[in-house]
Amino acid sequence: MKISVFCLTLAALALTACGGDAGGVGAPQGEISQNRTTAFKSFMPSFSSMGKVVKGDEPYVPDAFKATAAQFAQEARAPFEYFQNDPQGNGGALPVIWQKPAEFKAEQDKFLAAVDKLNAAAQSGRLDDIRAAYQTVGESCKACHQSFRRPK
Repeated sequence: MKISVFCLTLAALALTACGGDAGGVGAPQGEISQNRTTAFKSFMPSFSSMGKVVKGDEPYVPDAFKATAAQFAQEARAPFEYFQNDPQGNGGALPVIWQKPAEFKAEQDKFLAAVDKLNAAAQSGRLDDIRAAYQTVGESCKACHQSFRRPK
């Protein structure tokens, strides 16, 4: 199934991009940057759990999915509290974030809108809508990382 392969790839990309060594080789991390990385890592279990359902690897249990989506919608906002230039090192965050704040804010807004759409789809209980919204969230993550995150 095409969407299953896509979702599997997307979940792996998201886990790699948001988790692990956020700074990559030679990219120091200060406290603000570490907090940002921790905030991103905190929502990955929810996102990954939903991905397993979207891919069909785990059964769709509407009430459980609704709760996970609502939790993800809250958790996904936390990293953006820590997008300040860290004098101790920004880890994986590229300087373009601070050089082009309006562009970064636009990507942030797209991501949060996609997250909210996923939560709304989850609350509706329509699995096809959930799959489409989940894919949009993943695409938003990827788009932002391509422009604003240091490659690993």
